[in-house]
Amino acid sequence: MNEKDFIEIDIEEIEPIELSDWEKINIEKSVLRSSSTKKYVFKKWKWVSIVAMLTFIFASSSIWLPVVANRVPIVQQLLNSNDNPQLQVFSDNASTINQIDESNGTSIELAEAFFDGTIVSVSYEMKHEQSIDEPPLFWKGDLEVNGNKLDVLSHQIVKKNEATWIGMFTARISDKVIGEKVNVQWRPQDFIGMENTTLVEGAWDFQLELTPTRAYSRKVNIPFGNDQYQLFYNQITEGKYITTLYFEGNLDWETEFLMVDIKDNLGNVYENVGTTTIKSGSGRVNGYVEVFIPDSDIRTLIITPTIRIVDEKTLERKELVPLPSINISLK
Repeated sequence: MNEKDFIEIDIEEIEPIELSDWEKINIEKSVLRSSSTKKYVFKKWKWVSIVAMLTFIFASSSIWLPVVANRVPIVQQLLNSNDNPQLQVFSDNASTINQIDESNGTSIELAEAFFDGTIVSVSYEMKHEQSIDEPPLFWKGDLEVNGNKLDVLSHQIVKKNEATWIGMFTARISDKVIGEKVNVQWRPQDFIGMENTTLVEGAWDFQLELTPTRAYSRKVNIPFGNDQYQLFYNQITEGKYITTLYFEGNLDWETEFLMVDIKDNLGNVYENVGTTTIKSGSGRVNGYVEVFIPDSDIRTLIITPTIRIVDEKTLERKELVPLPSINISLK
């Protein structure tokens, strides 16, 4: 899927997280942009509430692999079509699951899973009795961790052959690091395509227990802004998969949006980093910035924030307000 491809689905019976119209437009334009550094080239997965919209990555062409590919981990097959360092992190840390359930002629194998303390990712293979040309992107049913329902934030899906799709989905479990095992239950039902048509009917049920990799979470008070805008980062969560910077401040949720440019102490530049904001009160927002750190030697992030001000009715940009850069130390 390229930047022009966009999926918006109306998911019923889920209480939405508020995203402004401008944020939705910004997300649409940012889907699957390449992010590059001087030392690394990688694609940034956008993490956004499923209620508003989803980032999906899929290949329209099949992966033509030898027969031995059936015994190759799913994530390795995905890496053949999308050389993404985040996928390599998954590959290096994932646990083998190999749970299979069949419903209505379609079998799903839960292949591998990875939990980094805040984020859980699961890879799977779906085999059908008949050919399915359109990617089964969405599903009805629940994803739960310790009995709490989660929204899927990112989903990769690739056609392996005429009757088989392989994929991996990711969900945020908590804003705080969980240091103990979690129980994950995935109960997908009918799978839906881009045109909101049902492609696969059935009901599957998977349950697994995952042990987290080591992650860190700490409270901070790092102010940034100017006389008009007083914001601060209040928490940093560092896992193997993603580093999340949580912030809050006095932004008008409908017309003012935080944008960030990030580089690090090794000279790497992170482009098109997404920022998610949630309305917390009149003239107040909470939010977070998520960034993949590709090198353990990276110890400092240099963040240059900008406030984008848009017209409330047209959403056209009215002004960009640059703010002073700040340094954030990592563990």
